[in-house]
Amino acid sequence: MKKKFNFTQARIKELSPPKKGRFDYSDEEITKLICRVSHTGSKSFIVRKRVSGKLKNVTIAKFPDISVTEARKRAHVILAELSAGIDPIAAKKKKNAAKTTLSKALELHIEGRDLKETTIKDYQKKLELGFSDWLKKPVSAITEDMVLSRQKKITKKSGKTTANNTMRVLRLTLKYANAVGMVDNVATEILNKARLWHKNKRKITLIASHELKAWHEAVEGLSNQKAKVYLLMAIYMGLRSKETRDIEWSHVDLKKQTVTLYNTKNRSDRTLPIPEPLFTHLKSLKELTGHHKLVFAGKDGVKPMSIPKNPIAKVIKQSGVQFSPHDCRRTFATISEAVSLPLTMSKLLMNHVKSNDVTGGYIITEEETLRAASNKVASYIQARVTQKDNVIQLRTTK
Repeated sequence: MKKKFNFTQARIKELSPPKKGRFDYSDEEITKLICRVSHTGSKSFIVRKRVSGKLKNVTIAKFPDISVTEARKRAHVILAELSAGIDPIAAKKKKNAAKTTLSKALELHIEGRDLKETTIKDYQKKLELGFSDWLKKPVSAITEDMVLSRQKKITKKSGKTTANNTMRVLRLTLKYANAVGMVDNVATEILNKARLWHKNKRKITLIASHELKAWHEAVEGLSNQKAKVYLLMAIYMGLRSKETRDIEWSHVDLKKQTVTLYNTKNRSDRTLPIPEPLFTHLKSLKELTGHHKLVFAGKDGVKPMSIPKNPIAKVIKQSGVQFSPHDCRRTFATISEAVSLPLTMSKLLMNHVKSNDVTGGYIITEEETLRAASNKVASYIQARVTQKDNVIQLRTTK
């Protein structure tokens, strides 16, 4: 059979497969219409055209799924699109991608990132709560008007903070969809253009310097040893609540007086010194929970304990100081500033994300430098607890 001939149903059907690889035949009527025959016997119609100096192949369909007549019709359309600068392959991919549902788009976004399980569940929960009726909709069907209407509805029902947090998950999902070509525009951008994001009031509550003595004495008086050490660790080390409750005894080195946090919120591991005032309490707790894997083991001995709400309520009642575990972390940060610790040092102690600037990348802090900084914060607290007044007063916000 000649390499180039007039395509007919019968002649295409008669084409024999090559012994290996594949062989292309050209149509005499439309020279850029190709019938590709592979060694497996598969036959496909293809349009071949040089675009911007590059040879481009666009598959039409397999034979005999479509006839020669239909193949020629489609070839004419594809050639016209290519001449007009339209990429039929990209257009087809985009059309198919536009059918991707909102729930699938979030799923694909999650697959492409190294996220913690808690973050994944949080994203899924927020999308489910805020947009349960949109989950099966194509992302391309979500409009700016829909976003505006839903933001108002969530704000009215659940408040400004919930509306912002929910909309942020929708935004990251739609931004992913836009990045991979599912949608041309990110519908949530209307909130930026119209300045409709709610202004969240960031909490600035903390334990003031003049409250430290009463608070500390109330914590020391707790009969619940786990709650006592948990709260003292929160203020002396400024750790996040979950990071603290997830610490295992194998992560604690009592000889070196260090604790290592693994797989933290910012996906890093960090070894931190245990300040002197806290060290004695931690050693005592070893006698109580040392036979468990977790330092702050729950009732079953396997899972970490919950946030100790009842002991916290007792401390509040006895000391008269209103606080939350995260207020202890804010207090630690404020004391760090009060004792003039460099910002990079405070970030290291609190396990914040390191700076990405060039200088930040060169700073490697020695363990003893960290320990000195940690004990500086501890000394400030101890000075207040023992009613010494030789350190700068902790600034508070009214």
